Amino acid sequence: MHKTFDVSRLVIAALTAMTVVGIGTNGASPVLANTTSVNEALAQRTVHNTSATLAGAQAGNGQVVASVDVTRSLYIPALFRTWPIENIFGIETSNLSASAGGILSAGPTWVRRNALLWKDIETSQNTRNWSAAKGLEDDMIVAAKNNVRTILIIWGTPDWAQQIAGKPCGPMRSDKIGAFAAFMKDVVARYSQPPYSVKYFEIWNEPDFPSAGTPGANYGCWGNEADPYNGGGYYGTMLQQVAPQMRAANPSVKILLGGLLLACTPAQAGGCPASKFLEGILRAGGGSNFDGVSFHAYDAFDAATNQVGKYSWPSWNTSNANGPSLIVKTQFVKSVLSQFGVSGKFLINTEVGLLCWDCVAAPSNFEATKAYYLATAYSAAIAEGLVGNVWFTWEGWNLTGLAGPSLNAYNTARAELSDATYNGAVAAGDVGGVSGVKGYKYTHNGKGLWLVWSLDGSTKNITLPGTPAKVIDAVGATQSPAATLALSAKPLYIEFP
Repeated sequence: MHKTFDVSRLVIAALTAMTVVGIGTNGASPVLANTTSVNEALAQRTVHNTSATLAGAQAGNGQVVASVDVTRSLYIPALFRTWPIENIFGIETSNLSASAGGILSAGPTWVRRNALLWKDIETSQNTRNWSAAKGLEDDMIVAAKNNVRTILIIWGTPDWAQQIAGKPCGPMRSDKIGAFAAFMKDVVARYSQPPYSVKYFEIWNEPDFPSAGTPGANYGCWGNEADPYNGGGYYGTMLQQVAPQMRAANPSVKILLGGLLLACTPAQAGGCPASKFLEGILRAGGGSNFDGVSFHAYDAFDAATNQVGKYSWPSWNTSNANGPSLIVKTQFVKSVLSQFGVSGKFLINTEVGLLCWDCVAAPSNFEATKAYYLATAYSAAIAEGLVGNVWFTWEGWNLTGLAGPSLNAYNTARAELSDATYNGAVAAGDVGGVSGVKGYKYTHNGKGLWLVWSLDGSTKNITLPGTPAKVIDAVGATQSPAATLALSAKPLYIEFP
């Protein structure tokens, strides 16, 4: 429960009786803090709103989809510090405590942290050295105090439990699954309660990556290419023992499949064994032992051409013409769940970003393209029904860091889309019959809102159904509203009266 200042019982009572959503905030906010191959390279990274708690106001609880719990937050400019409005926006960071001012001012609902390492906490079986997680615990406390949800990744098999010697990224032996279950019961008992208040626990990071991965990496490596389901069945068997213990400690926690890399599309020539991991989990009977599917979807800037708006992800046959890749990956995950009759699961993209591969310095058009990509990625995530879309990372990996134009784009997207309701795609007939235009329709604060852009970056002169009330671009700059607009690779938010 949050407390309020004893300012006016009537004001507090009136405000807490309302459901207030869709209030954007700008500017910095006070923070409550404790004051190789493309896919291999993708996996080889180290992941090195602000609410003040006031006295008597308690956020109400609702639900977005399936079993995801949602907190509706109130923002009262004169009396309260900024509360993050409920939204799909998330950020991964390696140190929330150090970057709290910037991250929390961006107003995310989600913060993802990699990771709580089993091997560091339980160096010998049946012991617990929680002090090894001190820095991580500080970050959990900062998130909880600021009404932000931590997605806590757990991985790292101790030496005494490893199925493959020297591979902490890999699975535990079958006779040690019970030990991991006991560990996870203790993890949930400790961290799902104040002052940490973590409810989302992600079991491993990219477990579908092959066991040939780098031993010390913070991803993988349950993948077994000799197995038709890439090791997913063994992961599913593990869940059957671990999930009941986690739920025994706290029935309200949400168990996420470790963020699936989904290295390639099964439609590629010769197939893609790596894409069978989720199917393996379900075939092993793991469907009742998780609440949500976490997966990863990136795209890469075309540094060779340095063309504004141009990107691709070849292993999923996506590009700026049909991307971002999170669309096809989301649809793939949905199709696998549907194939096995599994319903009621939420989907969350826990790593999204526009990469610049092997770039010593950013090409001249990369930062602009990253900002535009961000707007399209978050709009697509809403359209696909994701409950979260987590930018990887605040600090940056392959130049993904949020700063300058990309941070402006993040703040603008959050302000425009955080409480928007998706109403369908913009069709050629909506823009005067012009082809090559991509867009989404929303309702925002009771008004019509579109996000539109040119797929190939060339100028598209579109005609709208009427004169808009407001037009702003992806980085928040206002344009003159008119019934005819020139589109480019830079997305435009168009608000109708």
